[in-house]
Amino acid sequence: MNENILALSPTLLWKNFRVLTLIPRHSKHEERVTKFLLEFGKQHADEAFQDKAGNVIWRKKATKGMENRQSILLQAHCDMVPQKRSDKTHDFLTDPITTIVEDGYVKADGTTLGGDDGIGVAAIMAVFEDNTLQHCPLEALITVDEETGLTGADKLAKDALHSKILINLDSEEEGIFYIGCAGGVNVHITKQLEFENINADDYQPFKILVGGLLGGHSGGDIHKNRPNAAKLLFRFLNGILGKVDCRLSGADSGDMHNAIPREARAFVFVNKSDVKKFKTEITKFQKILASECQKSDPDGKISAEPLDTLMPMVLKADSLRAVNFIINSLVSGVFAMSADVPGLVETSNNLSIMRISGGTLRIQCLLRSSVQSQSDYLKDLIRLQAEFAGAKCEFEGEYPGWKPNTNSPILDLTKHIYKKLFGAEPVVTAIHAGLECGLILGKYPEMDMISLGPTMYGVHTPDEKIEIASTERFMQLLRQILETGIK
Repeated sequence: MNENILALSPTLLWKNFRVLTLIPRHSKHEERVTKFLLEFGKQHADEAFQDKAGNVIWRKKATKGMENRQSILLQAHCDMVPQKRSDKTHDFLTDPITTIVEDGYVKADGTTLGGDDGIGVAAIMAVFEDNTLQHCPLEALITVDEETGLTGADKLAKDALHSKILINLDSEEEGIFYIGCAGGVNVHITKQLEFENINADDYQPFKILVGGLLGGHSGGDIHKNRPNAAKLLFRFLNGILGKVDCRLSGADSGDMHNAIPREARAFVFVNKSDVKKFKTEITKFQKILASECQKSDPDGKISAEPLDTLMPMVLKADSLRAVNFIINSLVSGVFAMSADVPGLVETSNNLSIMRISGGTLRIQCLLRSSVQSQSDYLKDLIRLQAEFAGAKCEFEGEYPGWKPNTNSPILDLTKHIYKKLFGAEPVVTAIHAGLECGLILGKYPEMDMISLGPTMYGVHTPDEKIEIASTERFMQLLRQILETGIK
């Protein structure tokens, strides 16, 4: 299946992307891919090294006649989000990604593809490898651990880069140029829970499953009103309180801080006298889900299956009330829209990961905002909610947004070339997702930046796919920018 990629154009880009799919590289496990990229840089650049954070940096001199142009830095991240379908056997630490070329797209077989941001890395590799390209002085920054905390960009030294122009290749809509992004902060909520034994003879254990959801990127897809599996699960549990004698033993949902959870499960004990009523409530909620999510998430479903055995330990009533309050009251989705940029989400929060195990409730959220005061306000609200329920709330890994600069030479050049090549005006906007540009700009305040890329769908989910035609146009544009340069 991977071999189909080699027939696609542009050849160098897809050849290099194929190589990247064969190297396991999920976040915090990029050792093999950075080693490969370092060796690649030594072959195709004039200078290649790895910094203390693990980022790979290349430099290449201008071709003859282009020496008077400014150096341009191409930037992408080499890690990927490891997500797979529940029925898919795949180890992201050891297994390559199996790719499929179909209906004008490149996608994976039941897993994330790694187009975010493997396609950006492949584009940089193609540029540096192409000896026919006439180009300005080039620099490349390929960062690590972008998906779980922007660690590579955060730890980048303030003297590592020479260029004053940066093209970030981590965008997902061809023909849309980003000149700003949201900042973000990780939210951690923890609460110690109290459990008690029940008489197992009186109860039937069940596993409740919420699944079939699209999920998606917690920044780029947060405005699409896709349901969050953890929120749906506890909406159901809250709805049957007082109707069914159902006792909660454990629950979990999500495994990536920047993905909307697609699946959730709970382990419960239902009083045998209420089993029929419990099953009726499951059926009723499925109808509600089908009605509410007919357009946003048509395959979403809830089900319950009986279990043969389950340790007869359940949350005490006070602990259950606290958990129920925290999860159901927690903001998860759009909190505020931008007053300055029509259609742009200004502030959001995503309930990313939820676990009830080992006597503790653990919740991780990713809060995003392009306005710091709104971010601070939402942090205060979440803290109040958590503390009201007796939980602990902490914030870590906060990173800045990227303030738009409409007087940007690289933006002007890119817009001009795009219109010349394709006869259309590009869209210039900001994005609610977090890009590394904000952190890099904090270290290099003189840097002129733009973000662009080919069209991708389903990023951070097993439905991820890259549009082949848009990728060819993306590379045409990138080549022309580098061949023109800025004096």
